[in-house]
Amino acid sequence: MKKLRLRSLLILSIFLGLCFSPVLYSQTIGAYWPDDNWRVSTPEEQGVDSQTLLDMFKDIQSSNLDFHSILIIRNGYLITEAYWTPYHKETTHNIKSASKSVISALTGIAIKKKYIKTLEQKVSEFFPEYANEPQKKDITLRNMLTMTGGISWNENAKENPFDLENWKRLPMSDKPGERFVYNTMMPHMMSAILTKTSGMSTRDFANDNLFKPIGIKNFQWKKDDIGYYYGGAELFLTPRDMARFGFLFLNKGLWNGQQIIPVDWVEESTTAKIDVPPGLSYAYWWWIPAKGYMAWGFGGQYIIVRPDLNLVVVITANGADKINLYKDFMESFLEKNIFKAVKGYKPLPSNSLACQFLKEHLQKLENPEAVPIPTMPKTASKISGRNYILEQNKMNLKSFALTFKNTNECFWKLNMGKDIINFQVSLDGKYRITNTGLSLGGNPEENQSACKGYWKSDSIFVIEHHMIGDPTKQIFELKFAGNKVAIGLSTFGFETNILTSGTMEK
Repeated sequence: MKKLRLRSLLILSIFLGLCFSPVLYSQTIGAYWPDDNWRVSTPEEQGVDSQTLLDMFKDIQSSNLDFHSILIIRNGYLITEAYWTPYHKETTHNIKSASKSVISALTGIAIKKKYIKTLEQKVSEFFPEYANEPQKKDITLRNMLTMTGGISWNENAKENPFDLENWKRLPMSDKPGERFVYNTMMPHMMSAILTKTSGMSTRDFANDNLFKPIGIKNFQWKKDDIGYYYGGAELFLTPRDMARFGFLFLNKGLWNGQQIIPVDWVEESTTAKIDVPPGLSYAYWWWIPAKGYMAWGFGGQYIIVRPDLNLVVVITANGADKINLYKDFMESFLEKNIFKAVKGYKPLPSNSLACQFLKEHLQKLENPEAVPIPTMPKTASKISGRNYILEQNKMNLKSFALTFKNTNECFWKLNMGKDIINFQVSLDGKYRITNTGLSLGGNPEENQSACKGYWKSDSIFVIEHHMIGDPTKQIFELKFAGNKVAIGLSTFGFETNILTSGTMEK
């Protein structure tokens, strides 16, 4: 009888939380955990407007924003799952600096397991060899977590954040704890500390204590020359697994009856500690906007958690944060589209027409139709199969040849010094995948590239090149004139700059 009464109360609390009151949403915690799949719902069933989401995707299509995926989870339901070709739900993405939030979570777990005693411990306790200045001896773990370590640092300079020798080489610019300076070397040092204190690699520690318990199976992680896994970037996750991590935090570290991350660490690590213009705050390797918190990686890799809306949003992209970073993307895009679509806590009236249009639109993003191929210009036959020797350039491209065998695709044979790759390039608007056998910055296991091309004019051939799983898309413009070629390159949608030039081999 007691069990029956408890079950009835649980069902009632879940129903009330979903349909009526935001206060009762906390009672849904622990009610559902995704296994290999998420439970799926229409947006309206979860109080979200399909038409607003459909309008957002149409706006994206007409913009220069280059998304790879958008996932929206509300009340534990996957209400939107969008992938832009050549990406799909099994693709692992380099989440760049969003990896820092994972390291933050691992730090909380390490404290729970007593590998780390307190955040007031000093880095010099773990690695005294790096404390070659008096003030460096005072850098605490809390200073690292809040990016107030005080070491002189420019994130965009030539120093390698994954070379801990920089800890010794670089001077102090501030007293520890005084000033926020974004520094990827800080979470990398924490990765080294986790490895030293636990006796396990950061990868194994994460797998045993975080990833495996919440069902993350398919991930990759790069490591430095010493063997420490990168603490601040280069973790590859699928968008669904990014959503798992966000959902874990939404549920205050609880997963299927197991407290993976201590509740107090979830709250402490996502509570603002220091203001960072424009309009943001920073916690323990989490960014804190006006509401909620987010993991944020270069190029537009986001795990956004909004407890007030019972919402998790995952985004992977190429340059979706390039314009004034936070202000334009977070405020304009998210607020006016995704957050605006959330209309309340009660289900909305069914909108089957908008849901159907949204479903069809998302299917076309992942599986677009082939486009008609215009007549090839005379230049195509003149250059087909001919080798071009290139001038010295920053990408170390030595030579290339374009071969047009049929009207649907061509081959781009690229000499990159020690390696020669024959990329398939579509001409019908649908990407062709090439297994390169190289880690070009994309998925380190698959090593795949996707290319499509088109004639911009009778003398300019454009190739769009994705390193699968990496935020960067490269657009090459090959301008032919006589026996000469000039190659322009743009990334993240910025202006095309001349990369190099070359001459047709006789």
